[in-house]
Amino acid sequence: MKNVLETGLRLGEAGSAALEKTGALAGALERFDWFYTGAEFCENLLQTPAWHEKEALFYLGKGAKVCFLTPPLSEKGLRVLRPVFRRLAALRKKHPRAAKGIEVTVNDLGALELARETGLGLALNAGRLLYDNIFFVTRARLTVLNGGAVKLFAGLGVRRFELSTTGSTLANNFGAAKAMGFRPDQLSLTLHYPYLNMTSARTCVSGMPDTGPEDSADGIRCKRECGICSLELEHPAVNEKLYVKGNTVFLKFPQKFYSRPESLLNRRINRLVYSPFL
Repeated sequence: MKNVLETGLRLGEAGSAALEKTGALAGALERFDWFYTGAEFCENLLQTPAWHEKEALFYLGKGAKVCFLTPPLSEKGLRVLRPVFRRLAALRKKHPRAAKGIEVTVNDLGALELARETGLGLALNAGRLLYDNIFFVTRARLTVLNGGAVKLFAGLGVRRFELSTTGSTLANNFGAAKAMGFRPDQLSLTLHYPYLNMTSARTCVSGMPDTGPEDSADGIRCKRECGICSLELEHPAVNEKLYVKGNTVFLKFPQKFYSRPESLLNRRINRLVYSPFL
């Protein structure tokens, strides 16, 4: 595990264009080590292979690193993502330094298999929609449920797991790792803040037509209306405000949740990723 706290900026499917449009590129390159780009929660927002290659070359050319986010997938999403992985695999072979400057976060076990099938050859992370295969997270604690699952993911090349902030410094049960059959050094954790993703659905409220369980994802014609804005909601049973972006509901925890970097590093959290917008 790296003994320094890395920083990342989540740009989502907007990518580098969001920074260039606002004039924030120079400052971001000085402040952040990693740039998180791509569709994380919805396969309808997946970009083209050419877009992914352009993003990779852009950040590598600036001396930065890029992590491509990928969403949960249906057969439709797998067909879109397959040529993306093939293009990134070709880029890795053509530009050797890309292997150390590009990561891919998967939020679907099918994407994990697709990475093997296409010879992707890049570092893989388990995303925020896969963490509960291994962890149970409460407001103040992160608990490993299954040491065998940690070993399984490590054998598949996944040693970094992404979580969302809960507004607190998370205690953990890593001290029981030996008894549970895994090693703490098999875990590196990325923490996204200030938004906690609570739940995601197959459809969204921004403009997608009603889709029943029996309906095929191939029939969905999304116009990406969710890119226009997010929605702010209130509920009498929830103290915090809720935010809806596309198919996902979030909570926001704007307060600082740690006192010093060492308090995170001691908990295997060695990368913080900031989301300036949903």
